[in-house]
Amino acid sequence: MKHRDDDEFFAPVLREPPAANGVSDTGVPGVHGAGHGEWDEDPPPSNRLGLRLLTAGLLLLAGVVLAVLALLAGRPPLAVPPALVALGAAVYLIVTGVRRSRSDGGPPAFG
Repeated sequence: MKHRDDDEFFAPVLREPPAANGVSDTGVPGVHGAGHGEWDEDPPPSNRLGLRLLTAGLLLLAGVVLAVLALLAGRPPLAVPPALVALGAAVYLIVTGVRRSRSDGGPPAFG
């Protein structure tokens, strides 16, 4: 097998001559790229659903931990509010997962 130079094998675009005007599309002087440096036409997807799922997961975790700590401290009435918050977050996560799996739209909500 013939030995290749690593730069030639992994970065064949570096073998091309630099742009004629001296400004490359990579933004790095002296490094020529293959594209034209234009923005994509479609905007990136919204992070709103991911942030809502993250918030619900954190509320679920915090509610369970606080409810368990209140029960371990021997104060069951103090365990009720965090348990309700955890229950609400769990219901939201389950409903969101079921709705997204039945609608068959978009990427999976979990995993």
